[in-house]
Amino acid sequence: MLDQVGGRYLSKSTTVDQQLTKEQTEECLLVHSAWNDLTKVWTLPVIHALGMKQPARFNELKRRIHGISATSLAERLSELDQRKVVERRVFPETPPRVEYQLTKKGQEVLEILGGLARWVVKWDKKSSNGAGEEKEKVAAVVRK
Repeated sequence: MLDQVGGRYLSKSTTVDQQLTKEQTEECLLVHSAWNDLTKVWTLPVIHALGMKQPARFNELKRRIHGISATSLAERLSELDQRKVVERRVFPETPPRVEYQLTKKGQEVLEILGGLARWVVKWDKKSSNGAGEEKEKVAAVVRK
């Protein structure tokens, strides 16, 4: 098992040409687990929407994320809270008020997403130089 990357976290294990140490294998499993959690449908848009203005309440986030269901938003917020990316604060009012905000860990992920957003705009946005030459377009992969 030490010569595989991803183990049970990836849909298919990929055999590598070298023996990995136990520490390298554990690090791969940790990284792949985090990647799989963060790339679930709606997770990155939730982080992005929360980063636009915080703290935010549930319905405010739902309005910011076009097409997300209340169930999906609740699941993603719960998962991000468990990973300590988002903090959920309940205010003892009548009715109770709940707000969400990014933790320090969440702010770091948001910074990383900023780099990814710049990359998307650079490569997927049509050229505005008027020369008719478009930048290479990367087709979006839609998960079903």
